[in-house]
Amino acid sequence: MTQASSETALRYITMLRFIPKYPAKRTVKEIEYHLDNRDFSVSVRTIERDLIKLSNHFGLTCDDRSKPHGWSFLDGSRGIELAYMDRVEALSLQMAEKYLKDLLPHNNYERINNLFKQANSVLKDAPDSNLINWGKKVRISHNAQRLIAPEVDKTIQDIVYQSILNEKKLKIDYRKTNAKKSEKRIINPLGLVLQGVVHRVICTMSPDFEITRHLPLHRFKGAEELEEYIELPLGFDIDHFINEEGGLGIPRSNKKQKIKLLFKEWSGYHLTETPLSENQIIKKVDGKLLLEASVRLTDQLRWWILGFAEDVEVLEPDSLRKEIVKNIENMSELYS
Repeated sequence: MTQASSETALRYITMLRFIPKYPAKRTVKEIEYHLDNRDFSVSVRTIERDLIKLSNHFGLTCDDRSKPHGWSFLDGSRGIELAYMDRVEALSLQMAEKYLKDLLPHNNYERINNLFKQANSVLKDAPDSNLINWGKKVRISHNAQRLIAPEVDKTIQDIVYQSILNEKKLKIDYRKTNAKKSEKRIINPLGLVLQGVVHRVICTMSPDFEITRHLPLHRFKGAEELEEYIELPLGFDIDHFINEEGGLGIPRSNKKQKIKLLFKEWSGYHLTETPLSENQIIKKVDGKLLLEASVRLTDQLRWWILGFAEDVEVLEPDSLRKEIVKNIENMSELYS
């Protein structure tokens, strides 16, 4: 390849990487300025000829409905992976880096990290865009008390993530709560959930592969990916496990039960906007709010009720009421 043809090829690549996906577009003048800043001094006429030539091979299109005309990659066209990352895409990636980074497979992270860097560069180079300030204006706030994340062995984490990605079984060394030694288990890793600051591996585990459970990743003291593919439980759906089965709420029963809670109005009002269940009913009774709903009686529900202290009274079921009373008596004895 001659120096001239090499220069032309580099110019083509530089142009293609500057053109966005439709409906965003670049004018010829913008492309000329972009090329000039990268030491490609060519005329507008040359750029127009280049664009027409490249459109035959890479699916470029010119929007000529209004002036100035602009060039874009058509959706699904060949070479669209070369398209310039627009500001909305860059913002989405920047927020993914901030909030989802810990859920991404680490063995592929370097490739993904390059996208994060590109996204940050796109927003940095667009000081006139309101989008660059969006990341400074939005946050995710957690209802629960914030805790420091437990330490997770990065090597083990990489193996677990890769096993979930490959849908392969895992041999693990797992240490139960308060146990001094870890135990070896074979698990079918089905998914991963970030609950607060704790990563939980959703899985079935030997010797009873019939029960779907969740294991805190920081309690894994060793992990080895096996060649055998996982056995997916019939009808398993991770969203159903979390939301419908109460999978992360440590249920003591698989059945939903009807509960009645009597709230001081100001404490229970938020439940008129964010219901406890889809069949929830709330009505005013003597200046208070009476809530009826069908839920699983998880430990999480019990902690939530106790968090309201004297602002809520459990009316039904009687077993839950007695349990809350016993908790209150124990606390009273502790603080007396």
